[in-house]
Amino acid sequence: MGEILNDFGLEFNGSVKLEARAERLTSEAGAVLLREVDERLGLTRWLGEMLTDTRDEKRITHSLRELVRTDLLLLGQGWRDHDDADALRRDAALRLAVSDSKSSVPLRGKEGGAEGLASQPTLSRLTAMLAREENRKVLHEALVWQTGRRLRRSSPRARSSSR
Repeated sequence: MGEILNDFGLEFNGSVKLEARAERLTSEAGAVLLREVDERLGLTRWLGEMLTDTRDEKRITHSLRELVRTDLLLLGQGWRDHDDADALRRDAALRLAVSDSKSSVPLRGKEGGAEGLASQPTLSRLTAMLAREENRKVLHEALVWQTGRRLRRSSPRARSSSR
């Protein structure tokens, strides 16, 4: 009550500011915070470099990194089914959180590019692509990498050296 929150700036897109307001502009603002965590961890950046993209380059609308990020953010927000993606394609917070573009470009759309998030069929094709043997190996490596980072941070040795 009567609490005042300062704006919260984001490293992944400095033009976006989060602020507490009485009016609700989106129900998916948590996606922006999850994106900031992802940006600092570098997970989707790393996955985008390591995964094998089997799509026809002429038909690509969303980068592989954006597709992986969409899938992860939807899961992180509690949307478990790809069918939900179609209902959320125009959500401003999700579009900002998913996009590789800076400023408000994700809200305006790119010239000749996407006018929203990836559709359910596109995300389903992503799942099939991730299920390929070479991509399953990369996903396994990512899991091991992140687990190792977590274990190193939580070890007593790491805690004593940070003091």
